[in-house]
Amino acid sequence: MKGRLSNQHTRAKKELRILFVEDVPADVGLINHELDKMGVPFRTQRVESKAVFLYELKEHPPDLILSDHGLPDFDGLAALEIAKRRCPEVPFIFVTNSYGEEQAIETFESGATDYVLKSNLSKLVPAVKRALREAEERTRLRHKEQALRESEERLQMVIQGVKDYAIYMLDPEGRVATWNKGAERVEGYKAKEVIGQSFATFFPPDDVASGVPEASLEKAARLGRVLNEGWRLRKNGTRFWSQGIITALRDDSGRLRGFAKVAHDMTREKEAEEEIQRLNSELEARVLERTKQLEAANQNLEAFNYSVSHDLRAPLRHIIGYVDMLRTSLGAELDEKNRQLLQIITKSATQMSKMIDALLEFSRMERAEMRIKPVNIASLVEEARRELENEIKGREIEWHIGELPKVRGDPIMLRQAVINLLSNAVKYSHTRARAKIEVGAMDEKDETVFFVRDNGVGFNMEYAGKLFGVFQRFHSPSEFEGTGIGLANVRRIIQRHGGRTWGEGYVNRGATFYFSIPKDAKEEK
Repeated sequence: MKGRLSNQHTRAKKELRILFVEDVPADVGLINHELDKMGVPFRTQRVESKAVFLYELKEHPPDLILSDHGLPDFDGLAALEIAKRRCPEVPFIFVTNSYGEEQAIETFESGATDYVLKSNLSKLVPAVKRALREAEERTRLRHKEQALRESEERLQMVIQGVKDYAIYMLDPEGRVATWNKGAERVEGYKAKEVIGQSFATFFPPDDVASGVPEASLEKAARLGRVLNEGWRLRKNGTRFWSQGIITALRDDSGRLRGFAKVAHDMTREKEAEEEIQRLNSELEARVLERTKQLEAANQNLEAFNYSVSHDLRAPLRHIIGYVDMLRTSLGAELDEKNRQLLQIITKSATQMSKMIDALLEFSRMERAEMRIKPVNIASLVEEARRELENEIKGREIEWHIGELPKVRGDPIMLRQAVINLLSNAVKYSHTRARAKIEVGAMDEKDETVFFVRDNGVGFNMEYAGKLFGVFQRFHSPSEFEGTGIGLANVRRIIQRHGGRTWGEGYVNRGATFYFSIPKDAKEEK
């Protein structure tokens, strides 16, 4: 039979299935009439024997069972007992003619949801709605508990499947409550050996004596979670470096329920870190020793420079002075050959004095403190040209000065480098009737490249690697005066700025010398 009950249940089911255990069809009609007042679709099935009751439970599971208390062939309590075994979540309401206090007690003790007297059917719908609502709530809770149980089982499967990390729980007193396979592998204990044991079991005796385990848990309880690392002991007594997290677990009221510990064996990484620290200490010691050696070498160099400056210059001055005295005292007695020999001696001594000055200048450039600031290269080129006026007097030189950007560098050092390069171009182009000297720049991604080009005698590229060496000369002093220090000084200046130097040339077809300044040049410490 069909009818309607309430809109609340139509959302869960299109049609409510109600099973009646009733031997009076007229009573079923009255009950249906009462239920139909609520306007919810329902279908009823009346049974009055155990066999049919069992069949309906199996083939057409009901949403609600309404039963008379006493039937001729089938007792209502017997039906209740069967229903509790077969479908315990289905509400079971007794609808009977009379009910004494003892029967009511027996009904509820047997597990009935409620009972309603047929003489007062107006209470049936509220009882049904209440029973269905409670059944829905029980079903919802059961599903929630089932989902939670399945979630916990999956979590335990994941935790137990992790083999590289020790994952376990501690109770509020710090005793081991759970133990995964990873903990067994890392710590060396089987679960049955460690469950219930103190967290301090895994700490070295010194840490236990100083209260490190308790302090770790107290800090986790206070802060919520803490990094926990240090040397720990395995069951076999070997130690390992443990690194992990201890998290305090609290319920909704804030009460501490225990701790979760996740840890990993980081022994190899710790030993590697200690080895790196040892090597760094050794390196620092070597650097200190090397620094002392360099300081001693610098002191020796200072002494050498002093010796060169004073002890070598004095004999040279004596040589030049005595040659002048000899030339004056002999006067007309000197023949041409001896006069030439004296000139050679004077010229050689003078050249040696210039070389000593250049060497001292190179040494000072090596040790000079750098002061980095914006430098206008174009201004340095103009200053260098003015300084070279005496050397170029009477010569025809065609200058081509391109756009020269500013850079960051030491202005005094860069000025010397520019002077040396322009002087070099002027010197090696003096054999040309019309010399051409070009100065330009190229903007690169990380550096600015400058160049000085001339149309002079050039050089053989086969020897380009020796261009910037000390005392490296490709031409004899009789052809081109010089000390062989100028380009070496340029290279050292540019190196101290973090830049590069190189040259290109062809014999009798000129040469080009390049130097670069990084765009992020910083002051050398």
